[in-house]
Amino acid sequence: MNYLKTIAVSAFFTLFAAGAVFASGFLGMPVAHADAAVPATTATIAADECGVTQADVAQIATVQNDPTLAYADEIKQELAVRKLLVGETIDCAQQEVQALQTSLASTSAPSSAQQLQSQLEGDLNEATGFYNNELAKLDVVGIAGTKQIAQEVLTWRAGTFLPLGENVNNFILWAQNQDLFSTAQTRMAQTQRAVSFIESATPNPALQTALASAQSSFDDAETENTAVEAALTQNLSPDQTLGLIKQSLSSLSDTYKGFSNVSTIVSGILPQ
Repeated sequence: MNYLKTIAVSAFFTLFAAGAVFASGFLGMPVAHADAAVPATTATIAADECGVTQADVAQIATVQNDPTLAYADEIKQELAVRKLLVGETIDCAQQEVQALQTSLASTSAPSSAQQLQSQLEGDLNEATGFYNNELAKLDVVGIAGTKQIAQEVLTWRAGTFLPLGENVNNFILWAQNQDLFSTAQTRMAQTQRAVSFIESATPNPALQTALASAQSSFDDAETENTAVEAALTQNLSPDQTLGLIKQSLSSLSDTYKGFSNVSTIVSGILPQ
């Protein structure tokens, strides 16, 4: 997930839900009518990631501060600008979904996880449907309605989409890690055969201990790796799942340290 784009989208929806325009600190425009503001760095990210420029947002203040406009004309023009900007922000949010869909579709997952992959794909399709529905609402609302739509999207993103996006990212990371575990399994089998051959001729307690340590680390890694799949299936919090992924990789790293220790001992046993 592109976290800069995520920040951008959320920043815009926060603004539009409050009926605000960007503060003058970075737009160089008056803040009359503004109910809230977003830090300059966040707004810069928003403009860069969503294609909504400072000039686009400044149109709201321009309309609000135009003394030549009658009240009805001001409302009409401000509504048109707000609809355009909210719509463009929803389009930007749709790009987030599309990027996740592309990444997920190109991910090769174990057969045991393909149902979970399909479920995540379905959840992303529902996200697309949600955004399409919100876009359709823009056609028939007033200024207050644009604020309500922005708030609806903001609330839904916080409670539904952002956790979904992180779960998708976790799933992709976990699936990509499976090759690492397969390679380690092969290395473990090779190491066991080598140690068994050496032990048949010259028993070595240190070698046995080193192999047992590597095996223990690998067992931990496999247990934690299995727990990741269960966490994804049970829809545990993304932070919990990511913690399990990190722990499984840490145990896998310990496994390779064990392999290295075994190799060092073997080198000392075999004739040079």
